[in-house]
Amino acid sequence: MPQYKSIVLERGGEKDGFAQRFGQVIPDGSLVLLEGEEGTGKSIFCQRFCFSFLRNGYSCSYISTQYTVKTFLRQVASVGYDMKEYLMSGKLFFISTEVTLAETLPRNTFFRSLITAKKLFEPEIIFIDSLSTLLKDSLTKENLVELKSFFNRLKGSGKIIFITINPKEWDEEINHEFRMIADIHFMVTRETKPGLGIVHNIYLKKFNGARHRYEPVTTFSVRPGIGLTIETSSVAF
Repeated sequence: MPQYKSIVLERGGEKDGFAQRFGQVIPDGSLVLLEGEEGTGKSIFCQRFCFSFLRNGYSCSYISTQYTVKTFLRQVASVGYDMKEYLMSGKLFFISTEVTLAETLPRNTFFRSLITAKKLFEPEIIFIDSLSTLLKDSLTKENLVELKSFFNRLKGSGKIIFITINPKEWDEEINHEFRMIADIHFMVTRETKPGLGIVHNIYLKKFNGARHRYEPVTTFSVRPGIGLTIETSSVAF
């Protein structure tokens, strides 16, 4: 029987509503792709998913190309996803590539560094935010085959892997490959709608193995102290 992990986030007796729109649970052994250009909100969704997994008792690792440990904890606390206690207890393992890789290794070695970082892949759920930023100078069409095989082995052991990519950071053929191998594919956008202004949407374009109903598109905003919020009309990010 397939196993699933809940993405429900409940605080103060209220759910934030995203789990109900995203199918409520993620099957074990899933590769989850969050695609979007810079500034669309990929990272905040990773943070929300990570926080809900931790709250529901699972272990997570998070590799960030944007934050140090200090700035990550400050960021997630500012949107109501405080993860300090989970980091201190060992339920969350955090790696900043700005600290661990950037100062010591050339960028063209990051591919090998990623797939040999054993501790990163020990927890039940792994977040790589952003894969395209991390590997844009080291991922080729040749070693892409090796990376796909590596992800497949992780999936075979029941791990859930979240990856974010900015499609403008590498070749479209690589983007296509990740869209094809992803079990779940989100696309995060910032769109200008006539009469509405800027609208922030997340599209759920594919969900293999969904156990519950899900919605194909959700309009969202981010609010200080609360985090992601579902909007029924256009609200500024």
